Order: sequence, then structure tokens, then C-alpha cells
Amino acid sequence: MLDALDAAEKTETELRYLADHDPLTALLNRRAFRMRLDTYVNFAARYGGRGAVMVIDVDGLKQVNDRLGHQQGDNLLRRVAAKLRERVRATDIVARLSGDEFAVLMPQSDVEGAMQLGEDLRIEVAEAFAGDPDLAGASISVGITMFGAESDGGAEAVLAAADEAMYRAKAEGRNRVSLFEAPIEATGDARRLTTSAKIRNALTQNRLSLATQPIARLSSGAIERFELLLRMRGEAGELLPASAFIGVAERSGMIQELDRWVVGQALDLLELRERVGDPVSLHINLSGASLTDISVLEYIERRLDEGGADPSRCTFEITQTARVEDLDTAAGFADRLTEFGCEVAIDDYGAGFGPFEYLKRFPFDVIKIDGAFVRDITHNDADQLTVQAIVGIARGLGKTTIAEFVEDEATVTMLRDYGVDMAQGYHLGAPVGLDEGLLETT
Repeated sequence: MLDALDAAEKTETELRYLADHDPLTALLNRRAFRMRLDTYVNFAARYGGRGAVMVIDVDGLKQVNDRLGHQQGDNLLRRVAAKLRERVRATDIVARLSGDEFAVLMPQSDVEGAMQLGEDLRIEVAEAFAGDPDLAGASISVGITMFGAESDGGAEAVLAAADEAMYRAKAEGRNRVSLFEAPIEATGDARRLTTSAKIRNALTQNRLSLATQPIARLSSGAIERFELLLRMRGEAGELLPASAFIGVAERSGMIQELDRWVVGQALDLLELRERVGDPVSLHINLSGASLTDISVLEYIERRLDEGGADPSRCTFEITQTARVEDLDTAAGFADRLTEFGCEVAIDDYGAGFGPFEYLKRFPFDVIKIDGAFVRDITHNDADQLTVQAIVGIARGLGKTTIAEFVEDEATVTMLRDYGVDMAQGYHLGAPVGLDEGLLETT
């Protein structure tokens, strides 16, 4: 009996750890960091005191992934994470917020101390990779903001400010440190826009675009579906991945507008392909905020009612790591999608908080296995056991499985042997612009 209780307690401890930590770097994840930041910002606002938040972006991660593969990109992220852990104070809190974005919470820090730490980190990261022929030139861009008794807007506003400072550092040439300051109004090209303003301009000036990545059936190798990936054209003409602006869109309340734009484009494409006699099945990502926004659901329903898109060819991906304020409302949203004949997929399964809660609460057809368990699966026993367990769950429920971040043939073979149904990743097909792929028939 005691052994069983000890085992149960150990399992609960392990699950708590997984819920709070990023599996690649073992740092805190966004959810856990946000909770700790809430505590510190609220304390400072009520009782006084100061602190700083640093948002760090790894410059050039996409190029490393494209040129050398995701395993080398993961190695870069792990080494940056190790440098952050090694260099910060014992009282500082380090987290990985998203693919190439980290954060540091510095309680009881002043401006000088925060800027000095940011500069030290910038120099040490650049020096750490200087002798590596594959990663030479890798650097970080650092944005810093302060918080204290006068801070308005809580933790979200603090994170948004640090995010804005980081993007300013990148815009000014990367590999530098920027302290958040309110944007200075100017005229013409010299006007500095916040990232949220850039998103607004991209929406109004037609500077958003979509890329597609194929999803293959492992048993046959046939391409059966495509995931739509959002891109934004920067002011200098550069193409920015969603990771460069989605965080700001979520914090500024603009994410639902982006989701509506993507849905509209997707349904237009489905209808077009039906008309030309070459139908296609698409995966569309929805944010956590959209899942509790009735106006987004009404927009989807109206477009499906009025248009010629086949709902059965439309799979809406709900990321398991999304911050959903009301699970009941979100589950009702997913219910309506299935009533219309659409598929629902749980994305990033296995990462974040409450994986079984999602299985119990959401109607779904597809489980997408988080790429963190796939990248190193050929030489990681824990990843192998995790993927086999997820496949067992999916089979027991009669659901389809898709593995992400497949980088080589050995991984394809192992996933096929484990019974994974489909997969996507650079080995099976890199993302390409919509005008280079699915629109070619027009």
C-alpha cells in the first residue's frame, strides 16, 4: 500500500514538473513564468519595490534550422538556456517563452543592474559560439523593462513592454540590448511604431501571407493535408514568421483579428480548389483567445454557411499550450466546429498543462504529438515511451495521430513502427509560400 502511494506521489510530482517546464531546455515554460511574474508585479504594485523583466530572442535560429536542421537548432537553444542559467543571479527566474524566445525575471533590480546583466549575457552568448563553425555569428537581442509601484496593466503589460524593447533591439541591427521607452512620435519613415501597430498596418496594407507545410501519411508517403502557417511582411520587406509577432498580438488583443484573417483565406482557398476540381485538406491554427470569443465562432459559421468550402476538409488546430480562460466555453466552441463537419485537432499534445483535461473536455479527431518528443526520438528512450503512450491513447479513442518536426528517415521509420498515422517536418516537406504551392493550379 505504501509503495503504491509513493508511486502515485512520484507520478504526481513528475506531472507537476512537466506542466511547469519546457521539455527541451528544462527551464520554466510560459505559463509558469507568467504565474510567477504576476506574483511579483502585484506585490510591487501593492507594497512597493522594483524589478525588471528581460525578453531575449535568439537571432538567426530559423537560418540554423533551415541550413543545419532542427537538431542543431535545438542544440543552439539548449546552449543559450545553459548560459542564461549560469549567468543570472540565484534569485532571478529564467524561462523559455516560445520557440526562440526566453525571459528573465529580476526581482529587486534597478535599471543599471538589469542593463549590465543584459549586456553581459549578450557578450557571453556571442563569445560562446564564436569558435563553432556551424553556429558562429549566433547572437541574442535583449529587451528590458522595469516594473514597480507605478506599473499599470499588470504582468501582461510588463511582458508586452519587454517584448517591444526586444523587437526594437532586433530592428536596430540585432545583437544588442534595448530598454523599453514609450514610442516617440515622429513623422514619415522615422516614426517608430510599436509591434502592435505594425500588425495593424500589415492587416490594413495586405502584408500578411500564408505558407503551407505538407502532412504525409506514413504508411504510403502520400501528402494528404497541409498546415497553414501565418507570415507577416516587415517594413523592410523581410518575411517574419508567426513567432516574431504572435506573442504581441495575443497580449495586445489583436490575435482574434489575425485568426479571422487566416480562416477567411483558408476557406477561400478550399472553395477555389473545389471549383478547379483539385480539392485539398487544410489545418488552421486557432489561438486560445479566439476559443472564448463568440464573434470568431460566428465568423467561421457564417463563412461556412455562405461559402462553398467543404467543412470536412477543414481541421482547426487548438494548441494544448494555449492560455484558455474558460475551458467550458472553448469546449463549446469546438463542439460547434464538429457540428458543422469540421475536424478538431489538439496541437502540441504532451506539452504544457493538463493534457488529459483536454482529452476529457474537448471533442477532437486528431492528436498532434508535440515536436519536443519527436526531434530526438531515435536516441531518447523517454521520448520513445512518451510517443508510444500517446499512440496507445489515440488508438484507444479511435483518433488520428500526427507527429511534428520529423527531420530524418530514421525518425519516419520509428514513428511508422509505433503506429503514428501521419507526420510533418522538413524531411517530409519544408513550408513554402502559398503562391509557390497550393495556388499554382490557378
